[in-house]
Amino acid sequence: MPAEIIAAVAAANQAFNFIKKAVHKGKEVQDLTKAISKFWDAREEVSVLEQKAKTTSKIGKLLGSSSIESQALEATLQKQKAQQLEKELKDIFYWTGNANLWHDMLRERSRIRNLRIAEAKKAAETRAAKMDISVLFGCFLIIMFVFYLVSLIGK
Repeated sequence: MPAEIIAAVAAANQAFNFIKKAVHKGKEVQDLTKAISKFWDAREEVSVLEQKAKTTSKIGKLLGSSSIESQALEATLQKQKAQQLEKELKDIFYWTGNANLWHDMLRERSRIRNLRIAEAKKAAETRAAKMDISVLFGCFLIIMFVFYLVSLIGK
């Protein structure tokens, strides 16, 4: 999971650097739609991965499949880096006289983002619940098999 978050932040950083260089060369923000979209896609990926890191199955936590603390630390550090890039992108919009465009974009982004985060959270919870149920069912089958073997031996 940490590697995925690092990759998503790297993609956001790459898109941001492209936007920054293009604006400094005189390009209009409106002409950079593709790069801005790449930035937001990568930024969204960070949020989705952060949500996945927060929603681990109870069995996974119990067995310690990976260090929750290290995942949390990496997710937090990468999230902060992505937030810094977002702040710098906002500054670019303001410096180029596109503050209204920034605010309109944020409103729409917030609406869409909330829908996606809710979907990702639900999917992660469902995945974790399925894993917990599968493990419990497997344990139940093993116990039933052991009882069956004990009953055969007892005859």
